Amino acid sequence: MTTLVNLFAGGWNYIIAFLALIAAAATAYFSGKSKGKTEEKARADVTAAKAESQQVSDVAKVQAINTEKANSVKENNSSLSDSAARDKLRRSEFNSDD
Repeated sequence: MTTLVNLFAGGWNYIIAFLALIAAAATAYFSGKSKGKTEEKARADVTAAKAESQQVSDVAKVQAINTEKANSVKENNSSLSDSAARDKLRRSEFNSDD
């Protein structure tokens, strides 16, 4: 009992230091949880950005192929004579007899 009386009578600095340690531990715990959530969100954002980047790259490749085909067709059509071009249009699957 005398230890408790002495502690409260002259040992306030020990009690305050103990409470400060508890507060520091609680602060470290909660800030660590927040940091973990932030890091997890950052990882998810990076993964999403990589997937979006891959999609953009795939679309660019398809567009390049389509442009190449269109230019090839344009070159082929420009080399045709007028009668050959008309004949090609008549035989086209998009031509309809109205």
